[in-house]
Amino acid sequence: MTTRTKLRDTGSVSVIVAVLVPALLLVFALVVDGSARLRVIARADALAAEAARAANTAVDTRSPAISIDTTSAARTAADYLARAGYPGQVSVAGPRAVRVSVTVTEATPIGLLGGTVEATGTALAELGVGTRTGDLP
Repeated sequence: MTTRTKLRDTGSVSVIVAVLVPALLLVFALVVDGSARLRVIARADALAAEAARAANTAVDTRSPAISIDTTSAARTAADYLARAGYPGQVSVAGPRAVRVSVTVTEATPIGLLGGTVEATGTALAELGVGTRTGDLP
């Protein structure tokens, strides 16, 4: 009788494995591709912020009122994005502000959520002088 019981139990583990392994592989692929998407979003935001900060280094100190040299600021931000290797747009949002938008496209490691991931990051850098009290000259 013991022999018959052992024969009936054979193969029961392989059914569980056949169901669970594909499900676990699917979850793994979703996690890897999802983390790649988050990484691209973070990279786009960081590039936009750094390009906007670089644009703020173009401060015009020759005039009595401190402001941004808009031509130099746009060129500085565009040069930063070009050196980083990503396309972007730079616009002057006012006498003290620069807005940068950059698009990052990268291939996904597994491709379950699509072959590529694209994210656009936007940042606004505003020149602040005397920010301890909130007063800007």
